[in-house]
Amino acid sequence: MTNTTPPSGPISLADVRQALADTDPSGTNAGALRKIMGRGSYATIQKHLDAIRQERAPVVPVAPGATPAPPADAVAAIWGAAYAAAQVLTLGRLETVTAERDAARAQVAAQAQDVASLAAEVDAGAETVTAALSAKQQLETTVENHQAEIARLTGELERVTREAATAAELAEREAQIKLQTLQTVLDKAIHDVSDYKSLLARLTPSKG
Repeated sequence: MTNTTPPSGPISLADVRQALADTDPSGTNAGALRKIMGRGSYATIQKHLDAIRQERAPVVPVAPGATPAPPADAVAAIWGAAYAAAQVLTLGRLETVTAERDAARAQVAAQAQDVASLAAEVDAGAETVTAALSAKQQLETTVENHQAEIARLTGELERVTREAATAAELAEREAQIKLQTLQTVLDKAIHDVSDYKSLLARLTPSKG
């Protein structure tokens, strides 16, 4: 018994040629061919049928001076070579761009580290300046306090001096003792102020 099961798989150009046999491809259609083959999609059959019609179409003579149509095989070969060359160029350019991107990333990372180092140095310098300014401010406050104390002691000295001039001998001796004591304190305060001013001058940045 002969197996009449139609072959499986996609419809090929050879299948359509076999179904056509001696039939003129212009005188049939995809529906008629599918009935003969018993399988396949109408779109695929129509595509192969159009290709066969194109093959069997009469060659139109080229008018004098006109450029003939390029051979399909040559065009396909040229197109394939151009496409392959374009792929090679594209892949090469992609590799170059990738390398440039990686190099740029590395450069950006190095620059970020440099910026971080500079920022750390700036912060350290700012802390040093802040500490120096704080010390200067403390010294200025101390000098102001001593100057106020000198002014107070000077006023006290003048008051005691006036009292000593009008007091009795005993009061004058007592005033003299106080005067000497105040003078000692005053001298020490003046000496301390001189020391603080000298230290302040060394801590104050030079304007030059």
